[in-house]
This record gives sequence, C-alpha cells and structure tokens, in this order.
Amino acid sequence: MGRKKDETFDMLFSMKNKMDRFFAVSEPETSSSVARSGSQWLPAVDLFDLGDKYRVVIEVPGLDKEEIDLSVYSDKIVIKGRREEDYESPERGEVLCLERVCGRFERVILLPDPVLPERVKATLKNGILTIVLDKKILEIGKKSVTIE
Repeated sequence: MGRKKDETFDMLFSMKNKMDRFFAVSEPETSSSVARSGSQWLPAVDLFDLGDKYRVVIEVPGLDKEEIDLSVYSDKIVIKGRREEDYESPERGEVLCLERVCGRFERVILLPDPVLPERVKATLKNGILTIVLDKKILEIGKKSVTIE
C-alpha cells in the first residue's frame, strides 16, 4: 500500500510541475492566472527524497542570495524573489530578441512528509539554490488506553 501511495504522489507532483511550466510559458504576462499568482516566471524545481531528508534544487540564475526570500514550514517551502533586467540600457544596443524572463516569482513546494523548519541548510552556487531539510520522524507506537 505504501508503494502505491508514493507512486501516486510522484505522479501528481510531476503533473503539477508540468502544468505550472505550461501555464508559465504559454500564457502572456497579462493573463489572469499570472496576475492572480503574482508570478511572471517560475524557477525549475527538483525534489529528492533521501530517506531521512529532502533535497530541493531550484534554478534561480542571475540572482544573489539577498534577492531571494526563502521560508520553510513543516509542510512546505515558499521561495520568492525578483529578477531585474535593464533593457533600456544604451550599452545593450537595439533589442532584437528577448527570451529570458524577468520579474517577480513565487513558488510553493508542498512536501510529502513534515520537516523540521529549524534544521534547514540552504546554499546558492552558480544560480542553483540547494535546500536540505530534515524530515520530522514521527514515533509510531502502541499506547494502552484504560476504558473508564
């Protein structure tokens, strides 16, 4: 039963990520879904289960750590930021093509199991934000109850 639950979660997580990417790429910035979410682009996210930990890898090219707001809750990660680009700069010359997306972003990553927010390690190197989270191990045991 546990394996089936894991496969179902993996399938749903994969489908959600594909839908996030589809709507982020296919809709213009003025669409209602972008306005509702407040995001103009969505950084790519990979989530790995390491047994007693999760490792999350997020692509945030061009951002410094001061430009990223990272919050960890027991059941989710919230990452926010803004990537600016000065297209009006005279040094850039005439713009012929713009493919890099800039602006605000916000990603909420739901975790399959609770984690310990106080035991998080986050590093940023070469545009890759890596977050390691310790899972909250719940003690499963038997407790005898006296019936009154």
